Amino acid sequence: MFGWRIGLCLFFCLFCLAGCESALLQQATPASSPPPAAASTSAQPEDVLAAFVAEWTAQDFPAMYARLASHSRALYSQAQFTDQYTAAHSSLGFDGVEHQLRSVDYQGATAVLRYDIAIRSPAFGQIDDSDRVMRMLSENGWKIAWSPMDIIHGMSSRARLIPSADFLPRANIYARDGAPLAQQGTTYSLYAVQDDMLDSEACLATLAVATRMEISALRRIFADYLGETRFHIAEIDQARYDSYREALAENCAIARSDGAFSKVRSYNSRSYYGQGIAAHAVGYIGAIPAAELERWQARGYSNGSTIGRAGIEAAYESALAGSPQRFLRIVETGGALIRELAGTSGSAPRSLSLTLDRKLQDFTAQAIADAVNYALPSWGALTGGGAIVALDINTGAVLALASYPGFDPQLFNPDTEYRLAAALQRLDSDSRSPLTNKALAEQYTPGSVYKIVTTLAAGSEGIWGRDEIFDCDYIWSGRGRFSFEDARELRSDWRLLEPGPPPPTGPVTMAQALAASCNPFYYEMGALLFERGPNLQVDYAQGLGLGSPVGLSRLGIEAAGELAPPREGTEAINNAIGQGSVGVTAVQMAQLTMLIANGGAFWQPYIVSHISSPGAPGYELVNEPLLAAQLDLDGDTLAVIREGMCLVTTDPDLGTAERVFGDAPYSICGKTGTAETLGNPHSWFVAYAPREEPEIALAGVMTHSREGSEVVAPMIRRILDDYWGYPQKPYPDWWQDPYIPVKTQSQALAEYLADN
Repeated sequence: MFGWRIGLCLFFCLFCLAGCESALLQQATPASSPPPAAASTSAQPEDVLAAFVAEWTAQDFPAMYARLASHSRALYSQAQFTDQYTAAHSSLGFDGVEHQLRSVDYQGATAVLRYDIAIRSPAFGQIDDSDRVMRMLSENGWKIAWSPMDIIHGMSSRARLIPSADFLPRANIYARDGAPLAQQGTTYSLYAVQDDMLDSEACLATLAVATRMEISALRRIFADYLGETRFHIAEIDQARYDSYREALAENCAIARSDGAFSKVRSYNSRSYYGQGIAAHAVGYIGAIPAAELERWQARGYSNGSTIGRAGIEAAYESALAGSPQRFLRIVETGGALIRELAGTSGSAPRSLSLTLDRKLQDFTAQAIADAVNYALPSWGALTGGGAIVALDINTGAVLALASYPGFDPQLFNPDTEYRLAAALQRLDSDSRSPLTNKALAEQYTPGSVYKIVTTLAAGSEGIWGRDEIFDCDYIWSGRGRFSFEDARELRSDWRLLEPGPPPPTGPVTMAQALAASCNPFYYEMGALLFERGPNLQVDYAQGLGLGSPVGLSRLGIEAAGELAPPREGTEAINNAIGQGSVGVTAVQMAQLTMLIANGGAFWQPYIVSHISSPGAPGYELVNEPLLAAQLDLDGDTLAVIREGMCLVTTDPDLGTAERVFGDAPYSICGKTGTAETLGNPHSWFVAYAPREEPEIALAGVMTHSREGSEVVAPMIRRILDDYWGYPQKPYPDWWQDPYIPVKTQSQALAEYLADN
């Protein structure tokens, strides 16, 4: 039956309370005789009650109000009546009501109905309200002498429904080694006064490293304030503050002091390690958007609650926040408890463990930020941003995922001390879209890193032999040699783009062609593949995972890439060098590199490993290494690709990244890429390391910058130097020089033909 029953004494007390609500509800002696015949209608009181409850479930308030007695309508307007129900429904999380009639007694022209109701509530479950009393008057049919007690027993104009939800502290997010990425902790707000600085340039350099902000952005903040004005700069977490405390004090005069004007203030709240080294993956918390408030209130949240707004924080809100202990009470205006209607026990928040390697993630985020800051006189001021991704070659686990430019997740925390209008305006006005996860959500022309796919297709199809020689010259023409006519009479090698230019590559094997990134060889392969089968190149690319999301959509939008089948031979030739109708994401290229390194073991990339800890309450294994497929890749061609990628970093004559990695104290095999765009080229580099028994596959892109060997390759060298504990190789000195535009293939070809 229904949940609880009140005692006789409470019944009469509430019965009297109801009498205060309406002059219609007057004490009367019970009568068992039926009503006068004149008052009887075909709709009996129980029928009116049933109809009223059905209309209540449908929330048809006008129909309900029409059933009220005249004196009730005099006491409560339709708007007041509707407001009473609407407010109650909001507190209840109303989802319908059922009733069960107990009895009907007649007292002259009055009918007294005793019944039970059960209110359905997603937030509180079933709310039982038993032994209720409703009075009806005979007014040309039975009309309800209504009061707020007909909503919930115990309600009155002096009482209200109060829902409450008690959340426990949000659970932590950990890296794979148990080091926290997000937790309850101390965040430090940094303030500065320019007149207090001995050297503002030294301060800017310190702040750029400590906050990972661009020096140009810091300069703009400084320019907004007079020299004697104290202003807010940024917020950093405990670990980062401890690391840069002395440098901030010495170079910026930023130190804690007593009083309200301290240049270092702190607050305890959700804190992200390293000022959000993985903000695009971990996400952030924030206030509930007004448009979503009703939906969250149904889950026990209130207007002041915070929720996960992006990334892992949003995708795993239920685990990280748990469910609250909820109460629904009727409380008088003065605070006295009249009645407790319902309560739920809730569930404890559960921590989350990711596959990210915190050290590697930290070094990756820092390497990109340092590179852009250092290169501001050159390509750093022109780039549209980029990303670097690292995968575990033997499991598919995401070890690092960094997108640039980044953002401080504390910006969205209601506890923040940022001057939000200015900070959010800086975010919104940044054309590089800092909130976009460039590792997943954006796709780019790959340039020469795509030649790995073309090599696999040509070698596997027997189009070119492992030891067969190709003469790589400056110029290539396919006119008259194939079953189709190339729309371009002549095509050039990338070496014509270089100052000089350097001598032609000359005779090369397939592996050497990959190492030297010989464009003419890949023009030839594109044409021959198209003749063998127009879709062959696309088929191999799709088999390596290009053209489809990798399966990390819980982090947010994931682009699929582009692999349009060539309609003619000219398109196939363009596609063979990673231009034309080819688009990839950084994470797709990391996945492709993983497949080359491990021989075709298609491990499903994943970033969340488990919820809670093994053996702890609520433990849940979310992901573990999943071998989605074992690709049947041609062994001889794989050997060619690996040889070529290893020559890229070691061969001083052919290797396009040898100047970056030739002196590395570890072995690494990679491929550079420079993708032409309408602006400056995209820089690409993909790699696996070590050469023997590979562990890590990496892929990086920096848009609108320069050649792959010049920009991304030095970043990945810096990352691996730091990760494996070797001295950092300095970034190139010429990054400090004014930018020199990179020629396009068409420009280079035109200049060459004019000179020859």
